[in-house]
Parts: sequence; structure tokens; C-alpha cells
Amino acid sequence: MGVAPSIAGRLQLPRQLLRDWPRPRSLRAQLALWHGGLLAITLLLLAAFTYVLLRQFLNSRADTALAEYAETTAKIIVADLLRFQQQFPGKEIGPAEEARFVDNNDVQSWGRYVQVINRRGEVVARSDALRTKHLPRLRDDALLRGLRGETFFTTETELGEYPVRIVTVPIMIGNRVPYLVQVGASVEGVEAALKRASVILLVLTPSVFVIALVGGWWLVGRALKPVDDMTRAALSIESKRLDVRLVPPRTDDEIGRLASALNEMIARLDKSFRQIERFTADASHELKTPLTAIRGEAEVALMSDLTSEEYRRALRSILEETERLTEIVNNLLLLSRADANQVTLKQEPVALDTLVMQAYERVEPLARRKRITLDIENLEEVSLRGDALWLLQLLTNLLNNAINYTPEGGGVFLSLRCEYVGTSRRALMQVRDTGPGIPPEHLPHIFDRFYRVDPGRSRDLGGSGLGLNIARWIAEAHNGQIRVASEIGRGTTFTVELPVCA
Repeated sequence: MGVAPSIAGRLQLPRQLLRDWPRPRSLRAQLALWHGGLLAITLLLLAAFTYVLLRQFLNSRADTALAEYAETTAKIIVADLLRFQQQFPGKEIGPAEEARFVDNNDVQSWGRYVQVINRRGEVVARSDALRTKHLPRLRDDALLRGLRGETFFTTETELGEYPVRIVTVPIMIGNRVPYLVQVGASVEGVEAALKRASVILLVLTPSVFVIALVGGWWLVGRALKPVDDMTRAALSIESKRLDVRLVPPRTDDEIGRLASALNEMIARLDKSFRQIERFTADASHELKTPLTAIRGEAEVALMSDLTSEEYRRALRSILEETERLTEIVNNLLLLSRADANQVTLKQEPVALDTLVMQAYERVEPLARRKRITLDIENLEEVSLRGDALWLLQLLTNLLNNAINYTPEGGGVFLSLRCEYVGTSRRALMQVRDTGPGIPPEHLPHIFDRFYRVDPGRSRDLGGSGLGLNIARWIAEAHNGQIRVASEIGRGTTFTVELPVCA
């Protein structure tokens, strides 16, 4: 029971060390360390691979040269054996003939380790190099391999300081193998070459590593210098200086694209800050107006000795301003929740033609009081999936806006139809009025919060400057869009386009 926890503790120790090991905070240092680590592993693998390939190549060349020498020796012996058979046809070669065979061949003068073995495994000839040394006796299985005509290599380590590579080659006369030739050579040359190669690799590998590491450090620093420049420039940007932009060294590489992305982000932040500032100023002004009116009415009522009717009139004025203030606050809360994605819209089948009739009935009394004609020009049966209450609010806001800005005797016209836009069917709702129209320079801002074409007149009409902004949000929340077209003196048309109608 005590061993397992101790083993687990030892296994956790390296992980703990890796977690607690201090890491450089500089990106340049981190990249240099990663570069150095990968380079070190690559160079070590390359050196090891080079050493292994060189060893295999040198051993292969040595074996090939040794085999060629043994083949040449075997051919010389075969020629002597064939001459013997021509001189003594049908006579078998015995020990006496083998001794004479040795005398007739200059085997003793061969410089390498060379010996000739008969079928019994006995050495019948040796080179001078084997006068004081002897190649090991072939094992029975190795002798059988040679007598079957196979050429094979062995390595002997007991003949000197360096191992001796030995090749055994059969001497073929017809289908018989009367003798085997063994040729051995020291691998001293191969070992010496490998030692020199090892020294070269041991010197070159660290040298290349150091040079590449220093070069990598310099290259990483040079590559990251534009990032440092942009970092310093970005640190100098504040909420009051969002008009400053980063200047990339180049625009066609990753750093240039990063600078462009940061500039776009700064531009969006600049726009957002400006909108927030304008929104704050407009909201303060909008809230200040009814509060000032309420305070004024209350001060007048308190400072004067009014009749009951005059007090009721002051209270009605205060109530109207309070209702206006409540509407502004409610709309602001709605837009704030919408910006924070806290408003959840239902996704259920909605009959738009029914909603159009409900919106018509809701605003018709207001149009009648202002002596404005409210009419439905076109009404098709159109259904889609969405939130009926919010869609009704959208239509009501557009109709109220049209009625408020249409003079007495004018008209407001409502229509609903379904048509193909591209390859999909879309529901198109239009609210058209015969009012004074909107100047072209105001059209791009007509849906902004608290934006007013005529601020004084809008406040007199009781508007909060948020209705069209809420209408646009409702349309976009239903994957639709809202457009406005206007002509001075001829009126304004708002078009709401919603997808997936049936």
C-alpha cells in the first residue's frame, strides 16, 4: 500500500517541475527558445542519421571490397583445381594432393587474412598474416551453409584491437563445393573514418546550433519590431484620441493584416464612443426637458395662489410630462436590454395581415383626432414565424411617426404584400404618408437614437426620438430590414422587409 503512493508521487514530480518552471514573458524569448529546442532536436537527429548512414555505407563498401577480393581468390583456386583435373582426369584430391596444391599456389604471400578450407572444415592453406593468428573454426551450421553454395559474413573480435570482418565464399566446380575461401580484414579503417566523422559532427552540430540560435534571435527581433512599434502606438491611443491609426510597415503580410484589423477595431471603438457620447448627451437633454417642465409647473403651483381648475391644469401638465419621461425611460431600458441580447423573441406562426388590422385599429383614433386619412391600400394574407407583440410594436411606431408628421388633411397609407426577392419570398410592409418629407442629408441618420430632423417640432409632438430606432431593432431581430425613401413636399415611405413568408 505504501509503494503505489510513492511511485505516483515520483511520477507527479516532473509534471510539477514543468508547471512551476519559470517561463519567459517575452514573445521573442519564447520564440527563440522554441526555435532553439526544435533546432537542437533536428540537429541531433540529423547528426545521428548521418552517422548511421555513414556507418552503413562504409561497412557496405568494406564488405563489397572484401567479397570482391574473396571472389578473385576463389577464381584463382578454381583455375588451379581445373588444371589439376586436366592433368589427372578422374583422380580425387586427397591430403597429399592438397599439400601439393598448397605448394603450387602462392597462398602464403597474400597480405590479408586468407585461408582455404576443405569440405571437412580443415584448413589447407593460409596467408602469411595467419602464421601467428588463426581464424576461428567454422561451426557445423556455417560449414553446411558454405557447402550449399552460400556466401556469408561474420565478425571476429578476438584477433586484435579492432574487429575483423570475415567473408566465406564457396569454390564452385560444377555443382560441387570442394573448398571454401575465407578472407578477413580489419575494420580499423572504417572505425577510424567513423571516429573522424564523429569528431566533425560533434564540432559542427553545436557550432551550427549556436549560429542558428543567434541568427534566429536576431531574425525574431527584426520580425517583431513592427509589432513593438504598433504596441507603443496602441498604448498611446486613449478614448479621447481614437482618431489615431496604426501605420503598418507593409500591407501584404500578416503584420499588415493585423494592423488593418486593429485599425478597423479602433474605428469601430471610435464610432461606438462617439455614439455613446452623443447618446449620453441626447438622453440627458431628453430627460432634462420633462424634468424642467415638471419642476416649473410645480414651482408655479407652489408660489401662486391658484384656483382648483388651475391646480388641476398644472397637475395634468405634470402628469403628461411624467408619462413622457416614463416613455423615454422605458424605451431606453428596452434598447439597453436589446444591446445586451437580453430580449428573447418568440418564434411562432404570425399572420401579418391580422397584425396590420390590429395596428390600424390602434392608431385610427389618433388619426381621426388629427383629421388625417388612414387607409389600407393593399392587404394580402401573409404568414411568417416571429413575435407578434414586437411586430405589432414595429407597425405602431411607424404609424404613429407617420401620423405625427403628417399635417391636418393629409393621409397615411398602409399596405402588406408578399413578393419574391431573389430566390426567396419576402413580406413587404409599407407605411406611406403625405407629409413634408425628409431632407436627403437626414435620411442616413433617421434611425439613430434621439435623432430629430426638427428637434423643436418633434418635442412638441411628444416624440422621444427612439421609436424608429426600436422599429429597426425589431426588424433586424426578425432577420429583416427597414428602409426609408422620402421626397420633399410629397411624403415619406417606410418599407419593412421580412423573410420566410407563406
